[in-house]
Amino acid sequence: MSFLKRFHWFELALIAIVMGVHIYVAFSAPHNFSTRWFTRDDAYYYFKVAQNISEGHGSSFDGINLTNGYHPLWMLVCVPIFALARFELILPLRILLVVMAALSVTTSILLFRLLKKQVGVPIAMLAASFWAFSMTVHSTITQQGMETGVVALSTVLFLYLLQQSEEKKRLAPRDLVILGLAALFVLFSRLDGIYLVLIAGVWVVFRRTPIRYLLPIDLLLTFSVVVGAYIQRAGLRHYLLRYDDAAILMAALTFVIQTVVFYFTGLYLHPKNLSAWETVVMTLFGVTLSAVISSVVLLTLSNYGVLEIPRAVPALYWLGMLPLTLLTRFALRFISPWPMTLSKELKPALGFLTAKNPFRFMLEPVGGWLRDGLPYFGVVGTGLALYMGLNRLMFGTFMPVSGQIKRWWGSMPNDVYGGGAKTILDVFAIDPNFSQTWGLFTNQVFTWAEKLSKPDGNFDGWYWSLLAVFAGGWLVLTLINRKKNLHRIFMLGLIPLLVSAELHAFVYGAMAYAAKHEWYWTMQMLALVILGALGLAMLIDIFPRHKSIQITVWALTGAASLYLAFGFFVEITNRMPFVDPLAGQPYMDMLPILEGYTEPGALIGMTGGGNAGYFIKNRTIVNMDGLINSYAYFQALQENQGGQYLTKIGMDYIFANEYIIVNSMPYRQQFTPQELSPVDGAPAYGQKVLMRYLPGN
Repeated sequence: MSFLKRFHWFELALIAIVMGVHIYVAFSAPHNFSTRWFTRDDAYYYFKVAQNISEGHGSSFDGINLTNGYHPLWMLVCVPIFALARFELILPLRILLVVMAALSVTTSILLFRLLKKQVGVPIAMLAASFWAFSMTVHSTITQQGMETGVVALSTVLFLYLLQQSEEKKRLAPRDLVILGLAALFVLFSRLDGIYLVLIAGVWVVFRRTPIRYLLPIDLLLTFSVVVGAYIQRAGLRHYLLRYDDAAILMAALTFVIQTVVFYFTGLYLHPKNLSAWETVVMTLFGVTLSAVISSVVLLTLSNYGVLEIPRAVPALYWLGMLPLTLLTRFALRFISPWPMTLSKELKPALGFLTAKNPFRFMLEPVGGWLRDGLPYFGVVGTGLALYMGLNRLMFGTFMPVSGQIKRWWGSMPNDVYGGGAKTILDVFAIDPNFSQTWGLFTNQVFTWAEKLSKPDGNFDGWYWSLLAVFAGGWLVLTLINRKKNLHRIFMLGLIPLLVSAELHAFVYGAMAYAAKHEWYWTMQMLALVILGALGLAMLIDIFPRHKSIQITVWALTGAASLYLAFGFFVEITNRMPFVDPLAGQPYMDMLPILEGYTEPGALIGMTGGGNAGYFIKNRTIVNMDGLINSYAYFQALQENQGGQYLTKIGMDYIFANEYIIVNSMPYRQQFTPQELSPVDGAPAYGQKVLMRYLPGN
């Protein structure tokens, strides 16, 4: 009973409902798991590799090629579960369903605890209920069998620990090490969590100074301006095919130079300590000096062939960064409710405006920042270095091959996997037609805009107007009680969360990166739920604090939570019936073709093949797209030697769309039509056909 007392009654209710429903459906008919629950091919990449690891075949999808094309923590979770696959293929899926449910309810409880002090218990309950019971969240985070459940849990836990650190006047080394370990949890749950890890590190190290929020915003703005300048000069298509790496490298170098210049010119002092004229002069000087120094460095690198840079890009950087820097400083000056005095801690940020010895003043706090940064970034850096070193030693490459494959796809014109960003707005993850980054919110706005635009056909006008109304309304609510609401924003970690979420999406758009999926955007979904909860709390604050208002809030949030829970229960239980009309049939429709028209022991190549690789009997599926194949195979594909590589391992068949294999990138020139002979009598499966692979024909 003492253990149960640690939980709020709402948390116990969440555990009972979420775990009860999932344990119930875990015993449902076997075919539900392959046809109604774990339906994403990418999930089975984890499942099959985990099975092979547990059976002693190494980190391999096909038992032949060693691969690291996955995120490490989720694979560690899967390995002991899929050790049971040697006995029965559905049993691990039943257990995994329950494990995913446990991750979901744990995340919901932590979200409730993160929010309740800042937005109140009723709104925190509603937000946690939404995360636990929303079918949109569930279908992306919990159901698919991907790493998303661990990503959500690690992110909320990290925010919760950040909140606890904000309550302390000073952080001890132990606190910083714990935050570093939590950051590693975020990083290894999904490696693109590096953005949150780095920006949160800035947030922690520079606490109690304006640098903590100005520096991350400057980072996002610098990358946006530099990439935008490249796109303006080259055009989006040409940029993605030629300039994306150079633009990102230039943005990184420019940001480093800019940060040093901004600090020494006083642009990280709180603007309220300066007159408006001083802010303008310092900004003009800081941005101009940054542009000059970065231009010299970057043009020198360009002359030596290190990167390509259109000559106008540095000038465009100056033209873009100058007004944006002014905007951020004057916005902070306007929004901040706290009067500022120039304390000893803030004096160094005055830079060259100090009376004497400016460098001594400016270097004074560096020791404290290093003291705080070393434990946090030391833990993160050591963990990342060990991970990369082990990858290089075991797999021949420092980072997962799957990400490298998708970068390679994105660099091709007209590749079969869709290429990179489609529009400039898509680069910034805000295109209503192509970007799904903020889809938990924007998809609903899209639906409203479609309905409202039917009379006049002005979809874009309605869409952007609706977004402006919501964003403007949220900002107005924040400003009504700025002191209280900014404190909430700080305590919830919204600044590092939002900046890192947008930077995360933006870098994917700024790179030639193909085949992004909805499960990439877990951090953005969490940010939207927290933003929504805070917005509701700020709206309720407008009303008088009468008992009747409080009762109404409890009643409405309770009813909404119950409605979500009921809909969740009905949807899940209806989806997973106990009667199995497919009893006795294969778990996948394609299996009779693959097993009926190939001999036992055959190696069958597929461009995906995750679920087939898991369920097929006495045959081996070889992944041909490279996502879950070896680094050596990826190198062979890059050299148009993919066919030769597969010949060496003895591949017998290919099950794919013949046109794609022969004529589409990245497979064109890897195979010839003469090497592919359709198997007599084998029926087509959609547009896929079973072909015998006859190399050298």
